[in-house]
Amino acid sequence: MRPDMKLKKITSNLMVSDVGRSVVFYRDALGFSLVMAVDAARATDSALREHAQYLFAIISRDGVDLMLQRAESLREDLPFLGKRPAGFSGNLYFEVEGLAAFYEQVKTRAATALRTEPETSWYGMREFCAEDPDGHVIAFGERQG
Repeated sequence: MRPDMKLKKITSNLMVSDVGRSVVFYRDALGFSLVMAVDAARATDSALREHAQYLFAIISRDGVDLMLQRAESLREDLPFLGKRPAGFSGNLYFEVEGLAAFYEQVKTRAATALRTEPETSWYGMREFCAEDPDGHVIAFGERQG
């Protein structure tokens, strides 16, 4: 591998049906903050405006960034996607510190999003899963031992 080339970070861009609704879910249920949102007129906002129709947003928590993009906008940017349905085959997996407290926070703020209770896996991670408003599976794990 060449020393002048390296991968620096990965940021998932989730195809969503309603950017504003997704920002509210990730903010209220999981503690993310809005970095920026882009509306249909391509104006950027640092806070959600009521009744605005957003195409794209970046949210962040503890150095972890996610991009949220309305399906039609993402298909416009990446025409090869064609009519693929929203979503992807896989899940987001966040390694966290303080899993028990984090689980209780999600349970308090968005209990209906929870899909599993914390369990310790055969590979040594204590984990639970939730689902966002567009059906993306979000897993959270903490290494045990």
